[in-house]
Amino acid sequence: MNKYDAIIIGSGIGGLATALMLSQQGRKVLLLEKNKFLGGRLSSFKRDGFNVDLGVHVISRSDKGPIGEVLRRVGIANPISYTTVRPLSSYHGKTFIFPRDLKDMVSEADFNALTTIMKDINLMSEEQVKSYDDVDLKTFLLSYTKDPLILACFCNISTIYVCLPTWLTSAGEFMRCLRMEAQARSSGYPEGGCAVITNTYAEGVRRFGGEIKSGVRVDKIEVEDGKVSGVVAGDQVYKADVVISNGDIRSTVLALAGSEYFPKDYVDYVRGLQYSWSGPVVRVALDKKVTDIKMLTQFGTTDQEGYYEKMANGIMPEELNLFVVIPTNFSPSVGPEGKQLVCIASPMPLGTPKTILEQMTEGMIETARKYIPNLRDDALWTNTMTVDQLDKMVGESGAGIGIGQRPGQCGDKRPGIKTPLEGLYIVGAEAGGTGVGTELAVNSAMEFIDKHSPFSGRK
Repeated sequence: MNKYDAIIIGSGIGGLATALMLSQQGRKVLLLEKNKFLGGRLSSFKRDGFNVDLGVHVISRSDKGPIGEVLRRVGIANPISYTTVRPLSSYHGKTFIFPRDLKDMVSEADFNALTTIMKDINLMSEEQVKSYDDVDLKTFLLSYTKDPLILACFCNISTIYVCLPTWLTSAGEFMRCLRMEAQARSSGYPEGGCAVITNTYAEGVRRFGGEIKSGVRVDKIEVEDGKVSGVVAGDQVYKADVVISNGDIRSTVLALAGSEYFPKDYVDYVRGLQYSWSGPVVRVALDKKVTDIKMLTQFGTTDQEGYYEKMANGIMPEELNLFVVIPTNFSPSVGPEGKQLVCIASPMPLGTPKTILEQMTEGMIETARKYIPNLRDDALWTNTMTVDQLDKMVGESGAGIGIGQRPGQCGDKRPGIKTPLEGLYIVGAEAGGTGVGTELAVNSAMEFIDKHSPFSGRK
């Protein structure tokens, strides 16, 4: 029976980053992935010559962020190149750059308030930012302005950063995301598609001697004498004194390990954690290039609370909020020459009635046609990933990111990477870390290595 230094459950980018750094240190690492593909939300599939991302992604800081930092740590010459973009917003079909272009769209007093918001966030000390961890973003913004367009713009950005609207988002966590992105000014998309990141990390794990098994579902985390001793996957038992889960913290604690191995207050805490929101993804392959847009965020009403309340009550909004990324305009190699791939996401609360979900594909395409009129006429094919399908692949009720970055779940109140069960750790978008989506998960992996790893440096 093989004995490993560490077993990692799940090959999302947090799990891959952890496996890469541990294997580079000379640890005997086994990574187990239930799906036949690696990368979780950062995976892709091929269709008719297109490399199609599972999610809709722009990497917040490209190589300047934690994705590049992990590769630099392990000494891999970064093979990933990025095309950067200046985010473009739209309201009622009018495109603009936030915050600059709002100068001509709101009153002078409110634009000055917006300028002050941005300045204050960027000049705050870390302690000042931390003091806002348990304050929702909407409350913070209302102390400066009540302008509905400004508030809607921040809500638009918030749903991209953390998959939650302003009234559910931690102001402190939003500030961290905004500060990091503003400092780097390098939001971008990788040449060849987002799976290039996954593949680069996986190749690094194998290069350093780590072992990866896909299509292997972990059924149980074994516990002996109050300590982790390995995992059971089908009829196989893999032994290790350290197990690192890149999966859902609820299923890890309550199902894979078992609630009986944890203090009651910890179990209650885990049960009470709330996920980020989710939403369907629509991809449209086009027979020819019809637009130069790289990335666009769209909202059709300044009453964002009313918009999502309609959804929760089973009423389809007239115009949908969208996050649109056109990978072929960043990286032509993502599709066949002369073709175009459009990827569209639309955020929605978890538990949105199925009457809405059934109408979403058409609604998303119809809203996107404001900017890409030929979206139907020149379509080669349309592919939709529903919330239920995402849940089946990655769990977490199909949440867009993982445990929501909201008051009570950020900073010191974020789930800890080290659990009360000796030898069990959680990484990814479930515990620790900070930042936007993918970067949150990678930051969690680096936090494990820097602060919680039971291993000390190289063997």
